[in-house]
Amino acid sequence: MNTDKIFEYLLELAERMGIRIVKGKGDFNGGDCRVREDKVIVINKIKPIEYQSKIIVEGLANHGLSDHYLIPAVRSYIEDKLNIKI
Repeated sequence: MNTDKIFEYLLELAERMGIRIVKGKGDFNGGDCRVREDKVIVINKIKPIEYQSKIIVEGLANHGLSDHYLIPAVRSYIEDKLNIKI
């Protein structure tokens, strides 16, 4: 599975988990946070897609990925990026 498809799947997964993805550009790295009661992951859209995916994965991992079904290619990608076993 190519990185664009993995990125799209991660966006869908975030939506299913109730996490809003905010894309912006500027001098920041991104990450997850809370805005009032909303769970949000902020990504810098001028960074490479691999970096954006890594930021999303880190944010999703903070909200409990083990409770959600992941297709094998995405599970492998996440485990590789975070060096964890889900």
